[in-house]
Amino acid sequence: MIRLEKDTANLVVVTTTEKGTASYYLFEFQQLTTMGKVYCIAEDTSAFQDRYNAFTITETTSPTPTDAEVELIEGEAQYWIYANTNGTNLDPDGLTELESGMCIVSGDEVSPTEYDNNPNYVVYNG
Repeated sequence: MIRLEKDTANLVVVTTTEKGTASYYLFEFQQLTTMGKVYCIAEDTSAFQDRYNAFTITETTSPTPTDAEVELIEGEAQYWIYANTNGTNLDPDGLTELESGMCIVSGDEVSPTEYDNNPNYVVYNG
């Protein structure tokens, strides 16, 4: 499971080399609440690509899919990573799936509202 924070650059570390490698990687995210899909392309920045793969994915409100930027809503999403043929292809059809799993997208912590309640009870007799 990967975790993405809203409005920031996120380091995503996975292992895709078990099924293959590529020059570019297509990320597909499907929001579980809306079932909408978004895509972005990222390059592997790992120093040891035989052991793990590292990607920087930026969650932003004005994404450029070819620059590893994506806009997601808070909650859960399913993701797929594909071996991409070039740095502009956003269509997963015909690409080799290398990894899939779940993603949690979180934003600012919301603290609960506290109320100063002084309960007064009215009792009627009779």
